[in-house]
Amino acid sequence: MDLNLVRLIFEVETKNSDLAGFYQALRRFEQLFRQACCGNLRDACIACNEKYSCSYRAVFAQDLSSDPDVVRRHQKPPLPFAFKLKLVPNNGSYLEISLVVAGKAINHMDVFFRAVRQMLETIPAQNHDNVPCIRVVYCLDYQMLRHELDFSSSASRNVIVLSSLDIMENRVGGENIRLDIESPLRLLCGGSELRRFDFSAFLRSQMRRCSSLFAYYGDGELDIDFAGLSGEAGLVKCLDDGIRYSQPSWSPRPNHAGLLGASRFAGVTPGILSLLTLGAYINAGKLASYGFGAYGTEAG
Repeated sequence: MDLNLVRLIFEVETKNSDLAGFYQALRRFEQLFRQACCGNLRDACIACNEKYSCSYRAVFAQDLSSDPDVVRRHQKPPLPFAFKLKLVPNNGSYLEISLVVAGKAINHMDVFFRAVRQMLETIPAQNHDNVPCIRVVYCLDYQMLRHELDFSSSASRNVIVLSSLDIMENRVGGENIRLDIESPLRLLCGGSELRRFDFSAFLRSQMRRCSSLFAYYGDGELDIDFAGLSGEAGLVKCLDDGIRYSQPSWSPRPNHAGLLGASRFAGVTPGILSLLTLGAYINAGKLASYGFGAYGTEAG
C-alpha cells in the first residue's frame, strides 16, 4: 500500500514580488484547472457525458468512497495536491512555486502545468509587459536534486515519481527536531482555529490528512498506529517555543493570519518523525492545498 508523489518547482520571473497577489491567484486555481481541460464549461459537471474521464473531476470532485468504513475513518477526502510559494533570496525578481501532486492525480500533470501557466497570467503586473512567466520547471528527486523538465512533450512522461513509504522510511533527524512553519498554519481543533501551537493537535491533523490521501488517491490504507502515535505526541516536550499566531509579512488581511515561526521539540519518536517528514510535502491545516501550512523539519 503506497501513495506516489511528484514534486515540481516552477521558477517564475516576475516584477511583482507581492506574495499576497500570488496567494490570491492560487484561490482561482480550481476554476483555471477546469478551463484548462474542459470543453463544456457552460454545463454543470453532473450533466457532462465525460464526467468520469474528466481531469477536473478526478482532481477536484472529492467523491466519497463507496466503502462505508473508509468514509467513517476519513470522511471527505482532501485535494490531491499542495502548493508552496517562496521568493528567491537576494533576488526580488524570481519566485519559486512548488507543487506536489499525489496519487492518481499524477495522471493529469499536463493539465496542472497548463493551469499554473494560466494562473500566472491572471496576476496583476506593474505594467502589461511584466506578466509573470515560467523560466524553467524542475522535478525533484528524493535528495531534493532538481531535474529540468521538457514540457514540449507530455509532462507525465518524464516526471520523477516518489514513494510516500520511501519518504517516511528515509526520514532525517533524531529525538530532537526543529519545526519551522513557513506559511500561515490555520489549524482547527474542536471546530475552532488554534491561536497557540499544540504539537498533539498538529500531529493528529497530519495523521488524518496523510491517511486520507492514501485511502482516496493511493493504493490503500496507510498502516499507522493512530492511538499509539497520539500517545507518543503527548510526551513530546517543547524546548524552545517560537511559534506565534501572527500576520505574515506579505499581508495584513485577517484571513491570511496563522501560526508562524520555529520551535524545537524533544522526545520525537521515529513514527512521529516519519509522519512529519511525509506531511512536509503536502502542508498542513486549512487551505493546505493552496499554500498555507507549509513547514519543514530538521534535526535540532
